[in-house]
Amino acid sequence: MQESADVVVVGAGVTGCGVARQLATDRDVLVVDRSGVAAEATGRAAGLVAPTLFYKDAPDVARHANAFFREFDGTRHFEFTERDRYDLVTEDGVSDASADAERLADLGFPVEFLDAEEIERRVPRFVVDNYAAGVHYGDTGWVDPYSYTVALKRDAEARGATFAVGVEVTGVEPGRVETTDGIVECADVVVAAGWRTRDLVDADLPLAAYRTQCVVLEPEEPLGDDFPLGRLGDRGLYFRPEHNGDLLIGGSHQRMADPTGASTQADESFEREIALTVPEILRGFDHAGLVNGWAGVDSATPDARPVVDRVDGVVVAAGFNGLGIMISPAAHAAVTELVAEEEEAPFDRSVFALDRFEGGGDFELTTTSDL
Repeated sequence: MQESADVVVVGAGVTGCGVARQLATDRDVLVVDRSGVAAEATGRAAGLVAPTLFYKDAPDVARHANAFFREFDGTRHFEFTERDRYDLVTEDGVSDASADAERLADLGFPVEFLDAEEIERRVPRFVVDNYAAGVHYGDTGWVDPYSYTVALKRDAEARGATFAVGVEVTGVEPGRVETTDGIVECADVVVAAGWRTRDLVDADLPLAAYRTQCVVLEPEEPLGDDFPLGRLGDRGLYFRPEHNGDLLIGGSHQRMADPTGASTQADESFEREIALTVPEILRGFDHAGLVNGWAGVDSATPDARPVVDRVDGVVVAAGFNGLGIMISPAAHAAVTELVAEEEEAPFDRSVFALDRFEGGGDFELTTTSDL
């Protein structure tokens, strides 16, 4: 492995590969990962893209992410599937959902507030008996996380970046990265190693590890090409179709003090929960088959948004709370600005700054279902 580089990126997930792609245009970039490309949290993501929903208070971040997926579509076999999304809310959530939809529409986003009956009319497979209304998003979709990350990696390599996989990073400090293959001297370090970031960076980062799960169900009749994405805010569950007409549904956030060796298989209890829940919200799933299930460990922050900032002399990009795919374009731009030390991101990156927190340490886990 090379002994020096302009920038060493720790982690070959979606963040690390995308950062390498952007920085490699004018820098010698080395990416180091202990497992492989998209081998951990990235490869176990659902691939949802809905930045308008999760960054409704930071519209420039949402616009940048939305634009990137559409521009990158078709690059190195990467495919972005555009599909509408409906987030269902109970009576308690109607006021906030209506206000959010109105504000986003005023900002030019394709968002509208709908009563439950209108949602069921538009999507006949929905069962809305337990919901009062919902918000329709017209700028959402999904990607295959692995294919997306590999496309970013190949673009990075085409621009000159080098990848060293199967190499573990054992220590990080400004200008120096220690690995099982030796020491690499560099001008800058970017640590994008998920929950392991807190063990590599000498700072009290507000990061916690948590485990999330997904299952895929085969309905009695395949879902159509127009079947949307959705979320049940009261249950912390989200769903999206697969290209073959199956349904992916995920949720179940579980904080883990020590995620080392955590199971990558979905729990039987979660599979039972989904088997009972889905027929209540979607028609045609009373006798659905279980295709497969999996679990992954991600990192969280107190407000369910990542830290992308310079911390004790190194750049940190971690704490994506299961949204690393959808907000990756903004993370890539924010890291590039930090490394270049000049304004490059088309948005105010203070939304990701560490100083929005009073400090690190313990905190109550907030999940994306709370946003």
